[in-house]
Amino acid sequence: MLNFMNIIKRKALSIIGNALAKTGTVLAVRAWQPATFFEVDVHFPNMDMSSWEKVQYIKVNVEEGVYRDYTPAGWDEDTRTCTLYVDGVHDGPGSRWAKMVQQGDEISYIGPSRTFHRPLEGKMIVLGDMSALGHYLALQQLAGDRALTGAVSVIEEGHLASFYDYFKWEVDAVKQQDEGGFEALLDWTKDKDLTDTEIFIVGHIPTSIQLRKELKKRKDHPNTIRVQGFWS
Repeated sequence: MLNFMNIIKRKALSIIGNALAKTGTVLAVRAWQPATFFEVDVHFPNMDMSSWEKVQYIKVNVEEGVYRDYTPAGWDEDTRTCTLYVDGVHDGPGSRWAKMVQQGDEISYIGPSRTFHRPLEGKMIVLGDMSALGHYLALQQLAGDRALTGAVSVIEEGHLASFYDYFKWEVDAVKQQDEGGFEALLDWTKDKDLTDTEIFIVGHIPTSIQLRKELKKRKDHPNTIRVQGFWS
């Protein structure tokens, strides 16, 4: 019965997607080594990026009836191009799509839609796993010269070097020891003063919830803790 309901759900999503979907063209694909994390540059001719004030997301059709949410980052509003960052360390439809997509491919998507994350007045700290990287790069782009700080947990040793080679910002990469990176991310916060800070937590849902609980216990608790779960 469950498989039957999943088939019905996929067919319904396909019908809805076909009605609402727009298309973009893949300009380039870059795989980090080992090849479990991907940067996908896309031209979205129908996407107006000029008024973005909050982090956006789009639903990308990764196989029939299956969509995954990705954050446009590094966008250029004049050319209507951006980069999607795809964490493919866990097997699934999104990971398989990222490993197969090539330059020149046409992709189908729904959106964009706004998240609740935008630059705030206080010191901004970001915490999450590699699935959050595009989201935080988009938040940094919106923040302009105001630097984000924080930590992103990384599973692959080879990706630690790539993180610092590719991105010149004040967000650290920490070695992930558990699913979602809870221990490493919590440890990063231990010697930080969280007074008058704005915390953004994104990524693995159980980790995000637990991090929020732990940070709220602190005497120097932040002004706000904004959580957005990506996967579980």
